Amino acid sequence: MTRHRALLLEDDLALRDLLLEALGGEGFEVHACDSFEQVLEAAASGAADVVVADFWGGSQRTLPDSDRQEIRQLCSYLPVVLLTGRTWAADTTAEELGARALIRKPFDLDYLLKIVETTVTEPQS
Repeated sequence: MTRHRALLLEDDLALRDLLLEALGGEGFEVHACDSFEQVLEAAASGAADVVVADFWGGSQRTLPDSDRQEIRQLCSYLPVVLLTGRTWAADTTAEELGARALIRKPFDLDYLLKIVETTVTEPQS
């Protein structure tokens, strides 16, 4: 059985450790990235099947066009599940950004794992 590979970008170290353990427990081979640039480079190289990324962006209240472009670029390489606690997420959809899901913090871990698993096992509609 092939293990799915995930790239993880999360700046909160406690949450990062939790996600590493949870995704690993679900059978994912997880590579934690330390910056958006690092996850973008790894995604472009085809080093994974899915990206789980905390996207905090440059602003709490709005998502600037430059940040939207960065997200869309990442989504052009691999399916992306975005995590964020930013208030702009209340008025933004995953589809607008090209992502498979936009999950607002705090989130239910089981729900996140289900979304990630579905992302790698079901084709995008």
